[in-house]
Amino acid sequence: MTKEDPDTVLQQQVQQPAATSSAGPAHGAPGEPEGRARRPRLRRAVLVAAAAGLVLATALVSTASLRDTAPDEPVTREKLPPRTEQIVRGDLVTEVVATGTVKFTGARAVKNHLTGIVTWVPSANSVITQGRRLYSVDDKPVFSLRGDLPAWRAFKRGMPDGEDVRMLEQNLAELGYTGFTVDDEFSGKTEAAVKRWQKNNGLPANGKIELGRVVFTPGSLRIQSADVRAGDPVAPAQDVLEVTGFQHRVSAQIPAKEEDLAVKGATARIELPNGKHVEGTVSSVGAEKTTEDNKKVVPITVRPESSRLLGDVRSADVVVVLRRAEAEDVLFVPVTALLPAQGGGFAVQLVKGGKVTVARVKTGAFADGRVEVTGPGIAEGARVGVPRL
Repeated sequence: MTKEDPDTVLQQQVQQPAATSSAGPAHGAPGEPEGRARRPRLRRAVLVAAAAGLVLATALVSTASLRDTAPDEPVTREKLPPRTEQIVRGDLVTEVVATGTVKFTGARAVKNHLTGIVTWVPSANSVITQGRRLYSVDDKPVFSLRGDLPAWRAFKRGMPDGEDVRMLEQNLAELGYTGFTVDDEFSGKTEAAVKRWQKNNGLPANGKIELGRVVFTPGSLRIQSADVRAGDPVAPAQDVLEVTGFQHRVSAQIPAKEEDLAVKGATARIELPNGKHVEGTVSSVGAEKTTEDNKKVVPITVRPESSRLLGDVRSADVVVVLRRAEAEDVLFVPVTALLPAQGGGFAVQLVKGGKVTVARVKTGAFADGRVEVTGPGIAEGARVGVPRL
Protein backbone atom coordinates (compact mmCIF):
# COMPACT_ATOMS: atom_id res chain seq x y z
CA MET A 1 0.00 0.00 0.00
CA THR A 2 1.42 3.33 -1.07
CA LYS A 3 1.78 5.87 1.66
CA GLU A 4 -0.15 9.06 0.77
CA ASP A 5 1.06 12.58 1.42
CA PRO A 6 -0.85 14.12 4.30
CA ASP A 7 -1.30 17.40 2.44
CA THR A 8 -2.87 15.61 -0.47
CA VAL A 9 -5.35 13.77 1.74
CA LEU A 10 -6.43 16.99 3.42
CA GLN A 11 -6.97 18.65 0.06
CA GLN A 12 -9.14 15.78 -1.14
CA GLN A 13 -11.33 15.95 1.98
CA VAL A 14 -11.99 19.64 1.50
CA GLN A 15 -12.95 19.27 -2.17
CA GLN A 16 -15.19 16.16 -1.59
CA PRO A 17 -18.96 16.95 -1.85
CA ALA A 18 -21.13 16.50 1.21
CA ALA A 19 -22.42 12.93 1.58
CA THR A 20 -26.05 12.24 0.99
CA SER A 21 -27.75 10.31 3.76
CA SER A 22 -30.46 7.77 3.19
CA ALA A 23 -32.97 10.11 4.85
CA GLY A 24 -32.68 12.67 2.08
CA PRO A 25 -30.67 15.67 1.03
CA ALA A 26 -28.73 17.75 3.51
CA HIS A 27 -30.63 20.59 5.25
CA GLY A 28 -27.94 23.17 4.65
CA ALA A 29 -27.48 25.28 1.57
CA PRO A 30 -25.38 23.73 -1.24
CA GLY A 31 -21.74 23.86 -0.37
CA GLU A 32 -22.53 24.89 3.24
CA PRO A 33 -21.43 22.71 6.16
CA GLU A 34 -24.32 21.00 8.00
CA GLY A 35 -23.39 22.44 11.40
CA ARG A 36 -23.68 26.02 10.18
CA ALA A 37 -27.15 25.37 8.70
CA ARG A 38 -28.62 24.09 11.96
CA ARG A 39 -27.42 26.80 14.32
CA PRO A 40 -29.72 29.69 13.10
CA ARG A 41 -32.83 27.41 13.26
CA LEU A 42 -31.97 26.42 16.79
CA ARG A 43 -31.50 30.04 17.80
CA ARG A 44 -34.94 30.96 16.46
CA ALA A 45 -36.60 28.15 18.39
CA VAL A 46 -34.97 29.26 21.59
CA LEU A 47 -36.17 32.85 21.07
CA VAL A 48 -39.80 31.76 20.44
CA ALA A 49 -39.80 29.62 23.54
CA ALA A 50 -38.43 32.48 25.62
CA ALA A 51 -41.10 34.89 24.31
CA ALA A 52 -43.89 32.43 25.07
CA GLY A 53 -42.57 32.02 28.57
CA LEU A 54 -42.50 35.77 29.09
CA VAL A 55 -46.15 36.14 27.96
CA LEU A 56 -47.22 33.34 30.26
CA ALA A 57 -45.32 34.83 33.18
CA THR A 58 -46.87 38.26 32.52
CA ALA A 59 -50.38 36.76 32.45
CA LEU A 60 -49.77 34.95 35.71
CA VAL A 61 -48.46 38.11 37.36
CA SER A 62 -51.47 40.12 36.05
CA THR A 63 -53.88 37.49 37.30
CA ALA A 64 -52.22 37.46 40.69
CA SER A 65 -52.33 41.25 40.80
CA LEU A 66 -56.10 41.35 40.07
CA ARG A 67 -56.75 38.66 42.64
CA ASP A 68 -54.79 40.51 45.31
CA THR A 69 -56.23 44.00 44.55
CA ALA A 70 -57.60 45.64 47.69
CA PRO A 71 -61.43 45.99 47.58
CA ASP A 72 -61.18 49.75 48.08
CA GLU A 73 -59.08 50.29 44.93
CA PRO A 74 -60.70 50.61 41.48
CA VAL A 75 -60.25 47.66 39.14
CA THR A 76 -60.16 48.32 35.39
CA ARG A 77 -63.01 46.84 33.37
CA GLU A 78 -63.01 46.88 29.61
CA LYS A 79 -66.72 46.65 28.84
CA LEU A 80 -68.62 49.96 28.82
CA PRO A 81 -72.08 50.04 30.46
CA PRO A 82 -75.12 50.61 28.21
CA ARG A 83 -75.66 54.10 29.69
CA THR A 84 -74.45 56.42 32.45
CA GLU A 85 -75.78 58.94 34.93
CA GLN A 86 -74.10 61.65 36.96
CA ILE A 87 -73.39 61.46 40.65
CA VAL A 88 -75.56 64.19 42.18
CA ARG A 89 -75.19 66.18 45.38
CA GLY A 90 -78.41 67.17 47.11
CA ASP A 91 -81.13 66.03 49.51
CA LEU A 92 -82.57 62.54 49.40
CA VAL A 93 -86.33 62.80 49.87
CA THR A 94 -88.99 60.12 50.17
CA GLU A 95 -92.30 61.21 48.69
CA VAL A 96 -95.71 59.78 47.93
CA VAL A 97 -98.04 61.24 45.30
CA ALA A 98 -101.81 60.90 45.35
CA THR A 99 -104.77 62.41 43.53
CA GLY A 100 -106.74 64.78 45.73
CA THR A 101 -110.03 66.63 45.46
CA VAL A 102 -110.60 70.23 46.50
CA LYS A 103 -113.47 70.63 48.90
CA PHE A 104 -114.81 73.42 51.08
CA THR A 105 -115.30 73.44 54.82
CA GLY A 106 -118.69 73.73 56.45
CA ALA A 107 -120.52 71.48 54.00
CA ARG A 108 -124.12 70.89 55.06
CA ALA A 109 -127.65 70.66 53.77
CA VAL A 110 -130.23 73.46 53.97
CA LYS A 111 -133.60 72.11 55.02
CA ASN A 112 -136.88 73.65 53.99
CA HIS A 113 -139.66 74.32 56.52
CA LEU A 114 -142.33 75.67 54.17
CA THR A 115 -144.94 73.93 52.08
CA GLY A 116 -145.36 74.86 48.43
CA ILE A 117 -143.71 74.85 45.02
CA VAL A 118 -140.10 75.84 44.45
CA THR A 119 -139.96 78.81 42.10
CA TRP A 120 -136.24 79.67 42.22
CA VAL A 121 -132.93 78.15 43.33
CA PRO A 122 -129.41 79.62 43.07
CA SER A 123 -126.81 78.22 40.67
CA ALA A 124 -123.84 76.16 41.82
CA ASN A 125 -120.81 78.11 43.12
CA SER A 126 -122.86 81.25 43.69
CA VAL A 127 -122.42 83.10 46.97
CA ILE A 128 -125.26 84.09 49.27
CA THR A 129 -124.47 86.87 51.73
CA GLN A 130 -126.34 88.21 54.74
CA GLY A 131 -129.91 89.31 53.97
CA ARG A 132 -129.94 87.87 50.43
CA ARG A 133 -132.45 85.45 48.91
CA LEU A 134 -131.48 81.80 49.40
CA TYR A 135 -134.31 80.21 47.40
CA SER A 136 -138.00 80.86 46.75
CA VAL A 137 -141.19 78.94 47.51
CA ASP A 138 -144.51 80.05 45.97
CA ASP A 139 -142.62 83.03 44.52
CA LYS A 140 -141.71 84.33 47.96
CA PRO A 141 -138.05 84.44 49.03
CA VAL A 142 -136.38 82.59 51.88
CA PHE A 143 -133.60 84.74 53.36
CA SER A 144 -130.14 83.96 54.73
CA LEU A 145 -129.37 85.67 58.04
CA ARG A 146 -126.34 85.33 60.29
CA GLY A 147 -126.58 83.35 63.50
CA ASP A 148 -125.15 80.38 65.37
CA LEU A 149 -128.50 78.82 66.25
CA PRO A 150 -130.94 77.39 63.72
CA ALA A 151 -134.34 79.02 63.41
CA TRP A 152 -136.70 76.81 65.39
CA ARG A 153 -139.91 78.84 65.81
CA ALA A 154 -141.93 81.66 64.27
CA PHE A 155 -141.27 85.28 65.25
CA LYS A 156 -144.07 87.56 66.45
CA ARG A 157 -144.86 90.18 69.04
CA GLY A 158 -145.31 88.77 72.58
CA MET A 159 -143.29 85.59 71.92
CA PRO A 160 -141.08 84.35 74.78
CA ASP A 161 -137.72 86.01 74.96
CA GLY A 162 -134.79 84.12 73.53
CA GLU A 163 -131.40 84.15 71.83
CA ASP A 164 -133.06 83.66 68.44
CA VAL A 165 -134.85 87.02 68.96
CA ARG A 166 -131.50 88.67 69.66
CA MET A 167 -130.06 87.17 66.44
CA LEU A 168 -133.06 88.44 64.41
CA GLU A 169 -132.78 91.96 65.83
CA GLN A 170 -129.01 92.01 65.27
CA ASN A 171 -129.53 91.16 61.59
CA LEU A 172 -132.27 93.76 61.17
CA ALA A 173 -130.02 96.42 62.65
CA GLU A 174 -127.05 95.45 60.44
CA LEU A 175 -129.31 95.57 57.38
CA GLY A 176 -130.43 99.10 58.25
CA TYR A 177 -133.75 98.43 59.97
CA THR A 178 -133.30 100.11 63.36
CA GLY A 179 -135.40 101.92 65.99
CA PHE A 180 -135.23 99.27 68.70
CA THR A 181 -132.79 97.93 71.27
CA VAL A 182 -131.04 94.71 70.31
CA ASP A 183 -132.00 92.28 73.09
CA ASP A 184 -133.91 89.06 73.70
CA GLU A 185 -137.38 90.71 73.57
CA PHE A 186 -139.58 90.92 70.47
CA SER A 187 -141.14 94.31 71.22
CA GLY A 188 -143.49 96.60 69.32
CA LYS A 189 -140.47 98.44 67.95
CA THR A 190 -139.06 95.15 66.72
CA GLU A 191 -142.39 94.45 65.01
CA ALA A 192 -142.25 97.80 63.23
CA ALA A 193 -138.76 97.09 61.95
CA VAL A 194 -139.88 93.67 60.70
CA LYS A 195 -142.78 95.27 58.77
CA ARG A 196 -140.40 97.62 56.97
CA TRP A 197 -138.10 94.73 56.13
CA GLN A 198 -141.04 92.67 54.80
CA LYS A 199 -142.35 95.47 52.62
CA ASN A 200 -138.97 96.06 51.02
CA ASN A 201 -138.56 92.34 50.20
CA GLY A 202 -141.94 91.52 48.69
CA LEU A 203 -143.45 89.85 51.73
CA PRO A 204 -146.77 90.58 53.45
CA ALA A 205 -146.00 93.39 55.90
CA ASN A 206 -147.74 91.84 58.94
CA GLY A 207 -144.84 91.99 61.41
CA LYS A 208 -144.77 88.18 61.73
CA ILE A 209 -142.12 85.81 60.34
CA GLU A 210 -143.23 82.21 59.91
CA LEU A 211 -140.87 79.28 60.58
CA GLY A 212 -138.81 78.63 57.44
CA ARG A 213 -138.81 82.20 56.07
CA VAL A 214 -135.30 82.87 57.38
CA VAL A 215 -132.28 80.55 57.68
CA PHE A 216 -129.55 81.36 60.18
CA THR A 217 -125.98 80.49 59.16
CA PRO A 218 -122.59 81.39 60.72
CA GLY A 219 -121.64 83.46 57.68
CA SER A 220 -121.98 83.78 53.93
CA LEU A 221 -122.71 80.59 52.01
CA ARG A 222 -121.31 79.03 48.88
CA ILE A 223 -123.84 76.97 46.93
CA GLN A 224 -122.46 73.52 46.25
CA SER A 225 -125.58 72.19 44.51
CA ALA A 226 -129.36 72.30 44.57
CA ASP A 227 -131.36 69.23 45.57
CA VAL A 228 -134.54 70.61 43.99
CA ARG A 229 -135.42 72.48 40.82
CA ALA A 230 -137.95 75.15 40.02
CA GLY A 231 -141.36 73.49 39.85
CA ASP A 232 -140.62 70.81 42.44
CA PRO A 233 -142.98 70.57 45.42
CA VAL A 234 -141.37 70.88 48.83
CA ALA A 235 -142.43 70.00 52.35
CA PRO A 236 -141.04 70.69 55.81
CA ALA A 237 -137.75 68.90 56.72
CA GLN A 238 -136.85 68.40 53.05
CA ASP A 239 -133.28 69.10 51.85
CA VAL A 240 -133.24 71.82 49.23
CA LEU A 241 -129.61 73.00 48.94
CA GLU A 242 -126.09 71.75 49.63
CA VAL A 243 -123.94 74.62 50.89
CA THR A 244 -120.37 75.12 52.12
CA GLY A 245 -118.13 77.75 53.64
CA PHE A 246 -115.21 79.34 51.79
CA GLN A 247 -112.18 77.69 53.35
CA HIS A 248 -110.63 75.04 51.11
CA ARG A 249 -109.63 71.55 52.15
CA VAL A 250 -108.06 68.86 49.98
CA SER A 251 -108.95 65.23 50.56
CA ALA A 252 -106.81 62.38 49.25
CA GLN A 253 -106.10 58.69 49.77
CA ILE A 254 -102.52 57.45 50.01
CA PRO A 255 -101.36 53.81 49.87
CA ALA A 256 -101.43 52.18 53.29
CA LYS A 257 -97.77 51.15 52.89
CA GLU A 258 -96.86 54.87 52.88
CA GLU A 259 -98.84 55.56 56.05
CA ASP A 260 -95.72 56.66 57.93
CA LEU A 261 -95.65 59.79 55.75
CA ALA A 262 -99.24 60.67 56.64
CA VAL A 263 -98.73 62.32 60.00
CA LYS A 264 -100.96 65.08 61.31
CA GLY A 265 -99.05 68.33 61.01
CA ALA A 266 -96.78 67.04 58.22
CA THR A 267 -96.01 69.35 55.32
CA ALA A 268 -97.78 68.66 52.02
CA ARG A 269 -97.62 70.15 48.55
CA ILE A 270 -100.81 70.75 46.55
CA GLU A 271 -100.19 70.89 42.79
CA LEU A 272 -102.97 72.56 40.80
CA PRO A 273 -104.18 71.83 37.25
CA ASN A 274 -102.80 75.18 36.05
CA GLY A 275 -99.24 74.21 36.99
CA LYS A 276 -99.11 76.29 40.18
CA HIS A 277 -98.79 74.84 43.66
CA VAL A 278 -99.79 75.64 47.23
CA GLU A 279 -98.08 74.48 50.40
CA GLY A 280 -100.30 72.84 52.97
CA THR A 281 -100.45 70.87 56.20
CA VAL A 282 -102.00 67.49 56.92
CA SER A 283 -104.92 68.35 59.21
CA SER A 284 -106.43 64.89 59.69
CA VAL A 285 -105.59 61.23 59.05
CA GLY A 286 -108.34 58.62 58.81
CA ALA A 287 -108.38 54.90 59.48
CA GLU A 288 -107.09 52.46 56.89
CA LYS A 289 -109.73 51.16 54.50
CA THR A 290 -110.03 49.04 51.36
CA THR A 291 -111.15 50.58 48.06
CA GLU A 292 -113.48 49.02 45.52
CA ASP A 293 -110.48 47.75 43.55
CA ASN A 294 -109.17 46.03 46.69
CA LYS A 295 -106.38 48.48 47.50
CA LYS A 296 -105.57 49.43 51.07
CA VAL A 297 -105.48 53.22 51.53
CA VAL A 298 -105.42 55.83 54.26
CA PRO A 299 -107.63 58.94 53.80
CA ILE A 300 -106.06 62.29 54.67
CA THR A 301 -107.16 65.92 54.67
CA VAL A 302 -104.77 68.74 53.80
CA ARG A 303 -105.35 72.36 54.80
CA PRO A 304 -103.73 74.81 52.35
CA GLU A 305 -101.74 77.69 53.79
CA SER A 306 -103.59 80.08 51.46
CA SER A 307 -106.88 79.71 49.63
CA ARG A 308 -106.08 82.52 47.23
CA LEU A 309 -104.67 80.29 44.49
CA LEU A 310 -107.45 77.79 45.10
CA GLY A 311 -110.16 80.40 44.68
CA ASP A 312 -110.95 79.36 41.11
CA VAL A 313 -110.66 75.63 41.70
CA ARG A 314 -114.13 74.13 42.01
CA SER A 315 -114.03 70.55 43.26
CA ALA A 316 -111.26 69.80 40.77
CA ASP A 317 -108.73 67.02 41.01
CA VAL A 318 -105.31 68.13 42.22
CA VAL A 319 -102.10 66.30 43.11
CA VAL A 320 -101.06 65.94 46.74
CA VAL A 321 -97.39 65.27 47.46
CA LEU A 322 -96.16 64.21 50.90
CA ARG A 323 -92.40 64.45 51.41
CA ARG A 324 -89.84 63.48 54.06
CA ALA A 325 -86.11 64.28 53.93
CA GLU A 326 -84.01 61.13 54.46
CA ALA A 327 -80.56 62.76 54.11
CA GLU A 328 -79.37 66.30 53.33
CA ASP A 329 -76.44 67.46 51.19
CA VAL A 330 -75.18 64.00 50.22
CA LEU A 331 -73.89 62.35 47.03
CA PHE A 332 -76.31 59.87 45.51
CA VAL A 333 -76.75 57.65 42.46
CA PRO A 334 -79.60 55.55 41.07
CA VAL A 335 -80.06 52.32 43.01
CA THR A 336 -79.64 50.47 39.70
CA ALA A 337 -76.00 51.65 39.56
CA LEU A 338 -75.08 49.40 42.50
CA LEU A 339 -73.17 46.17 41.73
CA PRO A 340 -72.27 43.36 44.14
CA ALA A 341 -68.67 43.84 45.26
CA GLN A 342 -66.16 41.04 45.69
CA GLY A 343 -66.17 39.97 49.32
CA GLY A 344 -69.57 41.58 50.01
CA GLY A 345 -71.01 45.05 49.90
CA PHE A 346 -71.54 47.19 46.81
CA ALA A 347 -69.55 48.82 44.02
CA VAL A 348 -70.25 51.13 41.08
CA GLN A 349 -68.79 51.48 37.61
CA LEU A 350 -67.00 54.82 37.20
CA VAL A 351 -66.89 55.83 33.53
CA LYS A 352 -64.44 58.44 32.28
CA GLY A 353 -62.80 58.93 28.88
CA GLY A 354 -64.18 55.70 27.50
CA LYS A 355 -62.64 53.70 30.35
CA VAL A 356 -64.42 51.92 33.15
CA THR A 357 -63.23 51.28 36.69
CA VAL A 358 -65.08 49.46 39.42
CA ALA A 359 -64.99 51.21 42.80
CA ARG A 360 -66.27 49.88 46.10
CA VAL A 361 -68.78 52.22 47.78
CA LYS A 362 -70.41 52.58 51.15
CA THR A 363 -74.17 53.11 50.94
CA GLY A 364 -76.29 55.35 53.16
CA ALA A 365 -79.90 56.56 52.93
CA PHE A 366 -82.28 55.26 50.26
CA ALA A 367 -85.13 57.34 48.82
CA ASP A 368 -87.18 57.41 45.63
CA GLY A 369 -84.94 55.00 43.71
CA ARG A 370 -81.74 56.81 44.76
CA VAL A 371 -79.05 55.83 47.23
CA GLU A 372 -76.40 57.78 49.12
CA VAL A 373 -72.84 56.63 48.28
CA THR A 374 -69.32 57.45 49.48
CA GLY A 375 -65.92 56.04 48.59
CA PRO A 376 -62.76 56.53 46.50
CA GLY A 377 -63.48 58.33 43.24
CA ILE A 378 -67.05 59.20 44.24
CA ALA A 379 -67.45 62.88 43.43
CA GLU A 380 -70.20 65.20 42.24
CA GLY A 381 -70.50 65.16 38.45
CA ALA A 382 -68.67 61.85 37.96
CA ARG A 383 -70.56 59.37 35.82
CA VAL A 384 -71.57 55.87 36.85
CA GLY A 385 -72.82 53.01 34.73
CA VAL A 386 -76.47 52.05 34.87
CA PRO A 387 -78.45 49.39 33.00
CA ARG A 388 -80.76 50.25 30.13
CA LEU A 389 -84.24 49.60 31.50
